[in-house]
Amino acid sequence: MIVVSAMVHSPMVFAQQANLQAAAQTTKAIDTASKTPWVSLTGQWKACQFGGEGEVTFAGGVIKMEYGDPFTGVRWEGPFDGEQKKSKKIASETRPKMKPLPRDDYELRWECRRDRGYDFMCAFTFPVADKQASLVMGGWGGGITGISSIDGRDASDNDTTMFKAFDNDKWYSAKVRVDQKAITVWIDGTELFSHPRKDYDFDIRFEMDPCTPLGIANYECDSQIRKIQIRRLHESEIPSAKKSEN
Repeated sequence: MIVVSAMVHSPMVFAQQANLQAAAQTTKAIDTASKTPWVSLTGQWKACQFGGEGEVTFAGGVIKMEYGDPFTGVRWEGPFDGEQKKSKKIASETRPKMKPLPRDDYELRWECRRDRGYDFMCAFTFPVADKQASLVMGGWGGGITGISSIDGRDASDNDTTMFKAFDNDKWYSAKVRVDQKAITVWIDGTELFSHPRKDYDFDIRFEMDPCTPLGIANYECDSQIRKIQIRRLHESEIPSAKKSEN
């Protein structure tokens, strides 16, 4: 015989449930408050001198980089952690004041699109402590995405190498997280990979040197970049990464 029991919720049970819901909402509020704000990166971009670069324009919060031979790009001219002298110099100019940007333990996000051409619309170079690396989106003929470089191997030949096609005239969102544990990449909200930092050497291909430590380049195409933002990781976000490495 199958016995089906009915649960009767007493006032005490309802009170307990209400307390649990309130606690969950409070925890959610605390988690949200613990995250640091995103900072828009505007006003301090400068066109790179590759030799053969296309025209770069800045308008309406959008950076347009035209077809180069082969590269066109921009570099962030603002200060970074540990660059006190440079920070004072920029503060004295007409550019908007900007606090130094982090070299480690941060997230960086942006949107990009390719309007003409077939190769990478965006190679975003970013700091990795005292070094840097580049996220290449749609390189080697348009289909390769990955990090350049890891242990001297570029985005077409390392553990982050993956095929992902990018259509012209379509905006894509990207996010990079650099913490003590790993470099993690998302495209359109989907995590593509998370590569550990321990025991690996990160650097750039020599062609991206004009973009260091933070910059963007394309390859034989017209592309646009917008909504570039960065945020430092809150101290509560960093220890968990360190602990998971042990």
